[in-house]
This record gives sequence, C-alpha cells and structure tokens, in this order.
Amino acid sequence: MSPLILTAAAFIAGTVAAAVLGAAWWATAVLAGLAGITAWLSLDPGTRPAVLVLLAAFAAAGAGHARFSAADQRPHPPIAQLSGIYEVAGTLRRDALVRGTIARLDLNIEQVDRAPERGGLRLTMVAPEQPLQAGDHLRAVVAIERPPEVPDFDYAQYLRARGIHAVAAFPEQWTVEQRAGRRGPRATLRRFRRWLVENLERSLPEPESSLAAGMLLGERRTMPSGLAEDLRDTGTTHLVVVSGQNVAMLLGLAIASLTPLISRRRAAMGTLALLPGYLLLVGLDPPVVRAAIMAVGIAIAGMSGRRTPGWLYLLYAAALMLAVDPLLAHDVAFQLSMSATAGVMLIAPPLRDRLLTVAGWSSEGPRAALLEAVALATGAALAVLPVQAAAFGSFSLLAVPANVIVAPLYEGTLIVAAAASLLGWFDPAAEALGVTTAFVPRSFVVAVGLLARAPSARQSLEVPLVVGAGWYVLLGAAAWGLQRGEAPVLAPGARSGLATSAALAAMAGGLWLAVLSPGQPNTTVTVLDVGQGLAVLVEDGGSRVLVDTGPSDGAAFDALSRAGSTGSAGTIDAVVITHGDNDHDGGLRELQRRLTVGRVFDDGAAAERPDIGDRIRVSPRTTIEVISPPVATAGRAHRSDNNRSLVLLVTAGDRRLLIAADIETEAEAWLVTSGLDLRADAIIVPHHGAKSSSSQQFIDAVQPRVAVVSAGRSNRWGHPDPEVIARYEARGVLLLRTDEDGDVELSSDGRRLWVKTSR
Repeated sequence: MSPLILTAAAFIAGTVAAAVLGAAWWATAVLAGLAGITAWLSLDPGTRPAVLVLLAAFAAAGAGHARFSAADQRPHPPIAQLSGIYEVAGTLRRDALVRGTIARLDLNIEQVDRAPERGGLRLTMVAPEQPLQAGDHLRAVVAIERPPEVPDFDYAQYLRARGIHAVAAFPEQWTVEQRAGRRGPRATLRRFRRWLVENLERSLPEPESSLAAGMLLGERRTMPSGLAEDLRDTGTTHLVVVSGQNVAMLLGLAIASLTPLISRRRAAMGTLALLPGYLLLVGLDPPVVRAAIMAVGIAIAGMSGRRTPGWLYLLYAAALMLAVDPLLAHDVAFQLSMSATAGVMLIAPPLRDRLLTVAGWSSEGPRAALLEAVALATGAALAVLPVQAAAFGSFSLLAVPANVIVAPLYEGTLIVAAAASLLGWFDPAAEALGVTTAFVPRSFVVAVGLLARAPSARQSLEVPLVVGAGWYVLLGAAAWGLQRGEAPVLAPGARSGLATSAALAAMAGGLWLAVLSPGQPNTTVTVLDVGQGLAVLVEDGGSRVLVDTGPSDGAAFDALSRAGSTGSAGTIDAVVITHGDNDHDGGLRELQRRLTVGRVFDDGAAAERPDIGDRIRVSPRTTIEVISPPVATAGRAHRSDNNRSLVLLVTAGDRRLLIAADIETEAEAWLVTSGLDLRADAIIVPHHGAKSSSSQQFIDAVQPRVAVVSAGRSNRWGHPDPEVIARYEARGVLLLRTDEDGDVELSSDGRRLWVKTSR
C-alpha cells in the first residue's frame, strides 16, 4: 500500500471519526492506527510500508481530528444569539435562489444596527423584479431568528456547515445599497449562464426546460416542487445535480472534438482549461469540486501513461476537500457525492462482471449495457443508503429500477439541454428543437412521475451509527468477494448505443403524441358542496389536485361523484391538506379507501408539508403555489392553527384564484404587509366567512371579482357572517355560497373566467 494512500485514508478517518464520534484525538488516532496495522499485516512482507509510514498514519489521523475539532468548536459569531428586530447590512454570497415568487438570499453580514458584525444570515423575501446577484450589497430591517428545529434533520448544523448562523423572513424594509460590478470575468459568466437558461426556456416547455437547466447547469430555482418530489421519491435527485457525469461529458465531448486536430494527450490537457470556467458557471458545490479534482488527477495520469484506479482519486479528492474545509464532513451533499461515487467505482464494476459471468452473456451489446446500468444503479443505491437514512429518515424502494429506466433518458436529456442552451437564441432552431427533441426530457419527467406514484415508493428508515458502519463493512466484504476471479469487461460503446436507441425511440414516440394529442380543455376549480367544511378540486390537462377533503361524513366523495371525478377511473393525483381541522382533513381516509389517491401533502408532516414558494404543477398552464406560512420562519403572526393554514394561489394562465383556508385577521395582516402580490380574480373566502377573517385591508389587497363561501346549511357558527358578506358586496364582488348555490365551478382558458353553480 502506498504511503500516500495510507496517510490520506488516515486523515479522512480522523476527520470523519471526529465528526461522528466526537472522541478525543488520541482515540481517533488509535482507531486509524489499528486500521493501518491491519492493512499492513494483510500485505506481503516485501511490500509492507516502513514503520515510519504507520507513524505518519497515526499523525495524519490525529491531524484530521484536531482540524475538525478546531473548526467545529470555533465560537459562533454574536449574530447566532440574536433574536428580534435589527437593521442588518451585508453582501450576497451567490445569486438569489428563486422559487415561484419567493427568493432566498445568503448574506455575509457586515453590520448589525450600524455596528460592525460578522456571520451568515439566510433571508427569505418576495422575489424582486430585478434579480439579486452575488456581490450585491443590501441593507434591511429584519426579524432575526435562530434556525428552526426540523424533525429527523439537524437544520441548524446543516446551515452552520455553510456558514449560516441565523435566519430571517420578509424584511420590513430593504434596499440595494450597491450593485455588484457588472463587468469582469464573473459578471460575464453570470450573463452567459442567464443566456443559456433563457435559451432553454425558449426551446423547451415547462417542466422540461427546468429539468434541462438542472441537469446542465445545476439550475433548480424554477423546478416545480412536484417534479422535485418525484425525483426524491424515486432516488433520482442526483441526476439534476451537477457532478461527475457532467464533468465527464464536458471533457469527453471536448476531447472528441479536438482529437482529429491534435493528439489525444494534448487534447486532454487542453480540455482541463475548461474546468475553472465551468466550475464558476455552475457553482462550487461539493459534488462539482469533487468531480473536478478527480478529473484533473485522472487526466494527468492518463497523459503520463499511468493506469491508476479511479477510486484513489476519490480518496485524494476527499482528503484535499476535508483539509480545506473540515466541516464538509457534516455536509449532506458531500456525503452523498462521496458515497455514491465510491459505490459506482468499487461495487458496480465487480457486480457487473459477475452478473455477466452468471448470465453467460457477451460483454458487448444491449444486454450487457443493461446489466451495467443495473450494476451502477445498485452500487450507488447501496452505498448511499445509510447516508440517506441518517439525513432524511427514509429511502426509495425504487432507486435501482428508476435509475436503470431513466439512465438512457438522462444522457439524451443532457444532450438536448446542451443543444438547446447553445442554439435556443435562434428562433427557427428553438422551434425545431422543441418539436423534435423536447420529448426526450418529457419522457424522463413522465417516467419519474409514474414511478413516484407506485405504492410505497418511499419508506421511512432509521439507521443507528453501528448498523451504518456494519453496512459499509459488509459492502466492502461483498465488493472484495465479487472481485475474486476473472470476469469479462464491458465494451465501452455498449451503454452509449443503448442510450442513443432509447433517446431516438422516445423522440419518435413523443413526436407522434404531439401530432395526435388534442387541444387543452379549460382549467376548472370547483368548490365542492361538502357542508360545513372545505374541499376544492383543481383540474387541468387530465390531472386532478384536491385541496382539503371536507368533514369525515364522506361528503367529499359524493361531491366528487357529481364533479365526474370518481368511478372506474377515480384518481386524485395529489391532495393538499391546508391544516388539521376535521372539516378540512376529515374525509381523507374515506377518499383513500374508495379512490386512487396520489401524494398527500399534509401540514402535520414536515417532510411532506409544502413550504412558502413551493409549487404543484397541475399542467403546463396551471400551478398551485404556497404563499403562506413560511415553514422555516413561521413568525409571530402564525401561532394559531388557523393562521398556520396553507394559503394557496392557483394560477391558470393570466387568471388567479386564492384559497385562504381558515386564516384570520393576524395572518391576513401578515400577508398584506409581506409584499406578496395578493391580487386574484376569485377568492375562497377565509374561515368559511367567519367574523374573525376577511378584514377590509385583506379584501382591498386581493381585489377579487368573485368570492366563494364554503359553509353548511344552518351551521351553528352562523357562517358566513353578515358583516363579512357586506364587506365583499360593498366592493361589488359576486358572492356565492355552497349552502345556497351548491357546487361552484370556476372555469378559465387562461384569459377569461366563467362561473357556474349546480343550483
């Protein structure tokens, strides 16, 4: 074993042990030393490293532990202890992350109440018209809070690993004191990135353009929350994270382009010059940095004629990154990237070769390519399972089959994304790409969506530390056992051939679907008559999303029957529960028993509760966006259950409908002062028309033309209150009531709005 390898491994062991065990440095050194002695004894006497190498391993392990401990125990800046209203000033670390109408900013704080201060602040606010960019200097009056507690996830530690010590939401006032320089290399790269994204949006529809932007550039700011959930539930999220696959494809295409002109070695050296620009273009996230370090090492080794195993460069990359930033040991992205890559490099190759041997198949052809895809997906899934379980408390049962199915579509989508991003500026080319190639990413989206709807796609799982360690020991033993004996080597062109065939088939099938598919019907939002309760059905493009399920007497099922949404094809794609009152979620169990119900977004489960800015994509035309409350920073206006109700904005083209659930005047006041655009053509009157809701300021901010009250006949609360009715009628609003008008259907083609009642 090379002294450098042993030293790097010991340093990593010391750092990780300090992060996981928190033991004294000497205990870590002893553990690493025992591992080194074991490795030393396993080698032939003639190849055993000198005793000095083992001592170096001890020292490296102790150094790794000491460096992590020093970084982890570094005193928090004073901003981490603040709570209350303060004026802060700071500089954006990176471009604002925008989700729907909400922007998230990470600030390097320079002043608090005009006094010098330091630290990191994560600020949530309404997205401004002019995008905020890295280097912009902001001043704002905010309510600073400590990071909230999230079940089964240490959110505070997650933020601290990124240098964030406090959070705030929706500043009372803010201003950009100085814009970052719009000249220079970084500004040029930023404009180039924005140009690429605009070309993608011009060439591909949603959500295909968001998917392509995520795969090519790591751009996930506009990705619909429904697609993000599907990716997570199928274990395919890593496909929209820029990592080694992107770097390998970039370098591979560049080398292939230059090889006819110069030697392959010179082409490889020349392509390395592309890496710094690409890293700055997509961002310096841990998976990208890891891939770049490995790419440089592998390329240099290839040019020098050395055949060094790829996993060694993974080891060196991990040691180098932890030496620079020890707190990466707590970073989930770093953990997932390292473990998945280790699974691909150490488990997948021997597993693939053993499968080919057992099956008796040739090492070339589509069958061999399929087995390679199975081996790669299996190796990565097995390696990341303990990390996923520890970080998220769950894992996907479909990770392996989903990755096998969508792997060819991933490669095809990446090629389409590259072409669209470079050619989308030319309208004829953009139109041609949209017609002939958009069906590759569309097939990816459809496949992931169908797999995510499979029963029990995602399972809860908690893995104790000892079990996780044992799991990796078993994986190592299995990989060693698989490597024994000779096995065939897969032909390098087999997988790409399968990917090309699958991509062409998807394109051809998608083209016929586009030619034969009928025009879109109208979007319909039906406020169902469920008595004293709420159930709103949103339909468009064959998709159905139900907001709340009414009381537990089964009224929602009967109402859905009237709306034509039950029977042999009775399917609800998603259910959103605004809050836990019986008149809003009481009918859920009955619907699940009698209908096929897809994902349920319940405010009681942190992992499934939508956050402010999240969107559910019903169709390309229709979305449902959460505009209140913010989960991470609920604020003082959301203390009661009613005020913590999800407030949803349904957008169909140019028409907007607000579902205000059971919010009362406190949450209404927060919405009015938040800076959100509350204007809507129609509103589901909050809290069934109770006197404690529908303040004049709120109605003035919404400016509805139609208001619908969902209430039961002669209910004991007297809903809707006469004063509330008077406030809406004073503005000339058409007021409809389910207790008098039955089901109320609002229909729109994206430009016009029609209203129809069942009575």
